[in-house]
Amino acid sequence: MVRWPRIGVFGGAAAIVAVVLGLGCKQADEAPAPSEAVVDPGAGAIRVEAAEARLGVLEREVTATGMTTVWRDANLRAEAGGRVLEVKVENGDEVAAGDLLVRIDGSRQRLAVSGASARVEALEYDVELARTDYERKQGLVAKGSLAAAQLDPARHALDRATAALNGARADLGSARRSSKDARMSAPIDGVVTRRLVDAGDTIGPGAPLLDLVDLSKIRVRVGLAGSELGRLDQSAEARVTIEDLGGASTPARFAVLAPAADPVTGLFDVEYHLDNPERRIRGGMVATVELPLRQGSERVLAPRAALTRRAGKLTLFVLAPASDAQQAGVADGLERRVVEQREVQVGVYGDDEVEILSGVEPGEVLATSAQHTLADAVLVELERRPAAGPLASRPRQPGSVEPGGSRSP
Repeated sequence: MVRWPRIGVFGGAAAIVAVVLGLGCKQADEAPAPSEAVVDPGAGAIRVEAAEARLGVLEREVTATGMTTVWRDANLRAEAGGRVLEVKVENGDEVAAGDLLVRIDGSRQRLAVSGASARVEALEYDVELARTDYERKQGLVAKGSLAAAQLDPARHALDRATAALNGARADLGSARRSSKDARMSAPIDGVVTRRLVDAGDTIGPGAPLLDLVDLSKIRVRVGLAGSELGRLDQSAEARVTIEDLGGASTPARFAVLAPAADPVTGLFDVEYHLDNPERRIRGGMVATVELPLRQGSERVLAPRAALTRRAGKLTLFVLAPASDAQQAGVADGLERRVVEQREVQVGVYGDDEVEILSGVEPGEVLATSAQHTLADAVLVELERRPAAGPLASRPRQPGSVEPGGSRSP
């Protein structure tokens, strides 16, 4: 984290700074501590730390917690019953689609194929006889030798024979497929998670054999409030962190946004996909996802440590240049400034910075310590240091209430 340039550390004010910073970093939804002390403007100069307000754009993201799920899974089941001849894999084995996994004795299926085939042949003969009879009677009706009403029974007999033949052919196809299914192969690339049969077991049709999961990629689902969806940057990568795996961060791609909110939580499910080449991430792990939001506009930014309350209003203490007379007698390396107490309006809160919508201009110097001792016209002393780079700051989750009742957008 890049730190603000600090302009002086003195005496007991350091302890107060630690309290203010702690509130800003850990409890973003807590209001700054009240600063209602009675101050004597005629007292000696108060030593403070300070930082400049700057113009910039907060890095915007929201953090959510979700669960990992496997990319694909498959539950291998027997299409036909029989005795298990061989199981070629163990739990944890990696397999490729098409690999032979289980062999089942197909002798019963081969007998079923023979029986179904014989029935089809018999019904084909019946259909041929029924068709010949129907066509003969059609000819007699055409010649006037047979009443038309006597043709109906022949037509019905042909229809029944044809339907029976079609059913027998379907049974034959099923029997043939069952015979082939005696060799059960992997339907997907994956890892065997459960082996449910052993060689020698006798199983029925539909019996579970093996469970497989594809871990080459992982899905992560998190829930977002409706107020956050419009700002979600679907073109940018999210960052997924799994503490159980040491806290390493992995990039993830946006995949799916649920069309409706969950009726129980009121949140919208957002799904991200991430590559898992080492197969370390498994289904059911808790994941922290940093979701990118669209960048906001450039704003005046102030350190959160500078923000406090006076009379229930959010306040910053601006340190204006002092007169030459007020600078008289100041120690080397220090300068004196005069406090201006300003009520401000705030926008998005970051970890270390906050957007100031009104009340302060870029470049103005702000007190970041000892605010409980400050008031209008109070004289302060501070130490200047070389300017540092801007803070890298992240906002709180949009929608959360900040000091003063504002909401992170």
